[in-house]
Amino acid sequence: MNYGKEGEGEDEHRHRCLVRGIIKMRIENRDSAYRWLNGYVDERGKRHKGWNELHPKSRLEADIREQWIKGNRGNEGEWK
Repeated sequence: MNYGKEGEGEDEHRHRCLVRGIIKMRIENRDSAYRWLNGYVDERGKRHKGWNELHPKSRLEADIREQWIKGNRGNEGEWK
């Protein structure tokens, strides 16, 4: 099965979709994107882990930052 751009495997395609999704989330509600990535404590004092804590070796946040700087705003198929 062919995913996204030429030579892009399923895992890379999924990763890029996630990067775009978080960029869109950041545009709509920056605090939500931050909490999703870094976790938060709810109103009852319960700690919820974010992506970075659950996946410490992930390059997701670095790719989000890099794509944002390059002008990616989360449009479908966009990768710079």
